Amino acid sequence: MHSSHRTILAAKALLLANLAAAQTNPNAQGACSPTTGGSGACGPNGSQAWLNTGVQGNGWEPPFLDINSLTHISLDDYYNGVGQPCQQYDQYFKSSGSKYNIDPAILAFIAMQESSCNADAGGSTPGLMQCDPSNCQNGQSSCQYPIQDNVDCGAWVLRSALDNTGGNAVHALGSYNGWFTASDGTGLNGGKGLTEGYPCSSEGKAHGDPQNLNYLHETLNGWFLGYDMYGSDADLDGEYNCSQSCSNGSIC
Repeated sequence: MHSSHRTILAAKALLLANLAAAQTNPNAQGACSPTTGGSGACGPNGSQAWLNTGVQGNGWEPPFLDINSLTHISLDDYYNGVGQPCQQYDQYFKSSGSKYNIDPAILAFIAMQESSCNADAGGSTPGLMQCDPSNCQNGQSSCQYPIQDNVDCGAWVLRSALDNTGGNAVHALGSYNGWFTASDGTGLNGGKGLTEGYPCSSEGKAHGDPQNLNYLHETLNGWFLGYDMYGSDADLDGEYNCSQSCSNGSIC
């Protein structure tokens, strides 16, 4: 076996050990380690039921987790594992992170969740961060390219949501995927927050791609911990059948 191959295997083994030993967030209810999926899904940053508080009732009421107290692996560990495709964009994450006072690791985690770290990803919200063109900060009607503009767009959206919610990472990350609360004043869902029946309702489908009700668990307890939520660790996903298509039994 070549020494370089042994080095890669050793790095992966160390990362897996770190995942298994991840500390649960003391501020998160229902937290567990390591992450588990399905019914009763949970992870170091809380249970899915807690993160999705209200979704099965009268509307989402996000619990509070400070953006600066989230449990997550280091950026270097991420790049040495599932986040390897993101490493080529490291300079952009760090530049936007500095500009908008956001940990660049969090921007890298979001990029993997949103586009699998593919700057050429298309759709109505194209680019690395899948940022709605209406939020472009470059004064243009599009900001998929240059890549730095797209990362700036995503970082600005997240920073704005954090500033509007007192630094609440749960509320801000949900908002990034189109989640909303009654207090957000969107008027959607009869003035209520997001509920599990909304994404594939007639109103929900009229407002673009349905919200992913597994989003908070996938990000905070998946990518943030270095799990491959679209690949080998897909069994750690949450309880919802979310394909963003509203077909084949999907509800989001």
